[in-house]
Amino acid sequence: MAQSISATNTANEQAPRLLVDLPTAQERLNVWKPVGSYEGGPVAVLGGPVLGEDKRIIGMNIDFGHDGPRDIAYVSFLPLTLLCRYLKRFRILNPEEIHFRGYLLPSGVHTIVHSGSMKRINRIKHYGYPMPPPLVLQFNGELCNTFEECFGESLAWKGYPFNVRCCTNQGVWMQLRKDVVKDISRRVVSIASFHGYERYFVCTGLLIKWHRRTVVLTSASLVRSCSNDEEIDNALKIEVFLPPKQRASGKLEFYNLNYNIAIVSVEKKFISICPEDIFKKDSTRKLSRKVVAVGRESRKGLLIASTGEVKRSDKDCKLDCKDLKLSTCKIKKAGIGGPLISFDGSFVGMNFFDRRMLTPFLPRSKIVQVLGSKISLSLPSERGDHVPVHLKDTGGEPRDNRWPVPELYWYHGLLDVDRNFHKHIGRILQ
Repeated sequence: MAQSISATNTANEQAPRLLVDLPTAQERLNVWKPVGSYEGGPVAVLGGPVLGEDKRIIGMNIDFGHDGPRDIAYVSFLPLTLLCRYLKRFRILNPEEIHFRGYLLPSGVHTIVHSGSMKRINRIKHYGYPMPPPLVLQFNGELCNTFEECFGESLAWKGYPFNVRCCTNQGVWMQLRKDVVKDISRRVVSIASFHGYERYFVCTGLLIKWHRRTVVLTSASLVRSCSNDEEIDNALKIEVFLPPKQRASGKLEFYNLNYNIAIVSVEKKFISICPEDIFKKDSTRKLSRKVVAVGRESRKGLLIASTGEVKRSDKDCKLDCKDLKLSTCKIKKAGIGGPLISFDGSFVGMNFFDRRMLTPFLPRSKIVQVLGSKISLSLPSERGDHVPVHLKDTGGEPRDNRWPVPELYWYHGLLDVDRNFHKHIGRILQ
């Protein structure tokens, strides 16, 4: 059955009226023959839509060739039914989803990367982030829940050559004494784990005193296995960064997956540091209500912080550890493992992130309880033991706490609007 449809010529302002022989079999590639000649030939319409008499899209042009002794040009197009089927197969078309959560290209399927996007694609690969769905990157799609998302107010290290943009107007650093800010800048580090050259996880760590040594207290999510969250990944390499130029390899020494605690040693000594003594007893210390959540941005090493108050109730926490408390400080994934401090600089606890307006933290008292049995001992690596030690829970009934980290996903805001639009119809270019 022959129908007359029109196609758009993207190479010229004027395009001819084109006639199409539309086969009755819709389960194979269809063919139409352009009537008349124009500059660019059939190549100009490849990738463009094929419109029917009702001005609605019925397919997409994908190939062209010549046929017969008269060398008549023809263009093959993919019918809309097959196009939709392939898009669903590649998990691109799903009317119920707009954020591409958990998107992965099927096995054997590859996408063509535009030359202008190669630098960004290489950075995405290095960071270990999921590849974008087709066209999402080209249309300025956004990767959400990354480790590079900052929070609160930033503070640059001395000699930083650029201006620092603040995310809030809280004036966090102006509220703290100069000696407190100085100590924080010398004890809060960025810490990352890698599979080869591909980054696996990055968060914040706190330099603390440990049996005549300085180690990093951080979240065990740094080394938790992606295939089994009840185990660690011993193949990971760790790097510790203290701005502006101090970087060193780290080694996992102790860990407790139930309370998501990890102790990492640093291979070389950092200079001009001020490690926190979390084990020092102070009978006059009281839990401060007003607190500051501190993190360290991974790429440039900026300090980031937000203020809030400690909540007495933990009923709203999505993490199931009963020992967690909550603060109203707002953080992002970069703040995982970072310290929660009072306004006088005292260590209150270690922060975690569950993508809400509240921030869960593990109190100092619980951290000391978990680590206390090993503080008088040397590190496993100092004893020649190359296997990190799992810290067993002490006191109370054993629990199997879960510590999920919000997953990355690609998002394009225009999809929110497009879902409510009327059906798109093209127009005929005369």
